Amino acid sequence: MIDTRADVHQTTSNNSATPQSRTVNVGGRRLALTCSGRGVPTVVLETGLGAESQEWAEVYRGIESVTRVMRYDRAGRGASDPAPGPRDALQIVSDLHQLLHVTGISGPYLLVGHSFGGLLMRLFAHRYRESVAGLVLVDSMHEDQFDVLGPLLPPSSPSEMPALRNMRAFWTGGWRDPHATVERIDFVSSIDQGRAIVSLDDIPLHVIVAGGFLNQPGVPQEHRAALQQRWEDLQRRFVQLSPVATYSIVPSSGHFIQRDAPQAVIDAVKKAIAAARGQPTAPHAAG
Repeated sequence: MIDTRADVHQTTSNNSATPQSRTVNVGGRRLALTCSGRGVPTVVLETGLGAESQEWAEVYRGIESVTRVMRYDRAGRGASDPAPGPRDALQIVSDLHQLLHVTGISGPYLLVGHSFGGLLMRLFAHRYRESVAGLVLVDSMHEDQFDVLGPLLPPSSPSEMPALRNMRAFWTGGWRDPHATVERIDFVSSIDQGRAIVSLDDIPLHVIVAGGFLNQPGVPQEHRAALQQRWEDLQRRFVQLSPVATYSIVPSSGHFIQRDAPQAVIDAVKKAIAAARGQPTAPHAAG
């Protein structure tokens, strides 16, 4: 049973035009969220692994003057209580759906998901499509990424940086262990759930891709081009999920586009908002 009692903590006034940071009881656990702005659709920002919702701060500020926007910390992240694990993607999506219901943050929703959050937002759109006005994937996790990119990572070397060693360990098998992540994510089940989505019907979809996904410490320069190409190939597959889909690349950005090039995300979200409201927009540049 969902507990809909008063919020535990609120940092600002009740004016919906100003940011409201609070924790809400959802199923006996507190989840932290920040919401502000007015209008529809409501933009929902979902983070990837290893990040708090604060990662969206600049994008959030760029959207709140246009419509209502919400960011939150998943269970076990930021100011949110942990949840019993392991947890799969559909359980996390159910948490978000309950959070929106308890707080009265109504749709239609424009879902924006980064990395693992992209998988979550695709699942949300598939399960609750009648309440979804659009979807923006920001360098989203792909269900085949470990199988495709893991074997292509450079072989181990005594002189390699720890960042590369840790990345290889996770991408070549460590991802199967829920204890490898703070949230204890069951990626095996989550990936199967993502693969089951073969269509999002006519939900408008925009795919934003980082041009420097693997421009990370430790990844040798000579390996980056091939890995980047495979990453972009995976990202293009998302376009097949909807007949109303567009695709763009942010050449200068690393994986965290919302941090490296927030304006690119803001622009894409604003165009999606205008489209949801039936307003004319300029076409996205294809990558």
